[in-house]
Amino acid sequence: MKEFKSVKKLALYSVATVLCVAGQSAFAHTGIRDKVTEGVSGYNAFTIGHGCSTNAVAEGTPTAHENVIAMSAVFPNAADPSLAKVYQLDAKGIQIEPALADLSDHIVGVTPGVGFTKLGVGLVTGGGTLFANIIPTIDATGAIRGYHTWAGPKPFVSAPLEESIVSTTGLSPFKYGSVQFNPKSCAKSLKVRVAVANWCRQGPASKKLADRLDVWMGHTTAVFKDQATMPRDIPYNAATEAPFWPTMTIYRNTTGTPATATAAAVAANPVPDTDANGVACPVDAVTGVKGFDLAIEPADADIDANLPIPNAPYPMGAPGAKYFP
Repeated sequence: MKEFKSVKKLALYSVATVLCVAGQSAFAHTGIRDKVTEGVSGYNAFTIGHGCSTNAVAEGTPTAHENVIAMSAVFPNAADPSLAKVYQLDAKGIQIEPALADLSDHIVGVTPGVGFTKLGVGLVTGGGTLFANIIPTIDATGAIRGYHTWAGPKPFVSAPLEESIVSTTGLSPFKYGSVQFNPKSCAKSLKVRVAVANWCRQGPASKKLADRLDVWMGHTTAVFKDQATMPRDIPYNAATEAPFWPTMTIYRNTTGTPATATAAAVAANPVPDTDANGVACPVDAVTGVKGFDLAIEPADADIDANLPIPNAPYPMGAPGAKYFP
């Protein structure tokens, strides 16, 4: 739907999908709204700042964008550790090779040889969601690995993230669980990277159009390999720069949290001088901050299997015509 027939209809659809007006010059990558402190569970949201265009046009350039009609996301929380990549990052945010086997040395409750199931992803439905339709991606263990959400046509009809009349921002919320850092780990934060696709066109006729979707993740995969739909149209060099991902950063609570009228005090969990193996935790020479950052992201095979919106009955996918390819 490219135009609404009246201002009243536009207003009603905007309220129904909880869209908020943003300036045309304020286009931004799809991201995750809030940072998170360890030991706290709660709600967060993807922020969808604009509709689809093409990387032939620089980010922030005033230009026509296609309406967002669907969104999908894949979290790095598979029980199989081969379906995620875990990296220690250097002081500049560059990943250090080789990748770590899992997060068992750093996150409480993660078992060696098992993936990051402690993330505790949950869905949010009803008021506050971008689109009325939402279908979880559920694995064999019953865990929610991500979700698909779209604007109609069935079982509900909801507005697209409107771009043809006024630039809008959409919020697509999700739930996360409590994550605790191992007291013997040198990690000071965990960056949870999520693969996200915003879909703006539907069906085979659109499969070669650069504005059919925006794919937000740090590199191409076997399925998602069109650079014109990525954050930029040249590959990242992971050895020299930090790629862009929609990221929820979980910070270690190094100072503790005082008691309030409704919550008990939380003890500090400072970064130790040495890790469990007696290796000294690094200290940044400029800031004097001790510890390092970790990052976890879905593996390519997981993204290619779960980011496309399939044609399948609930709970494995959305009914109706495929949005991809």
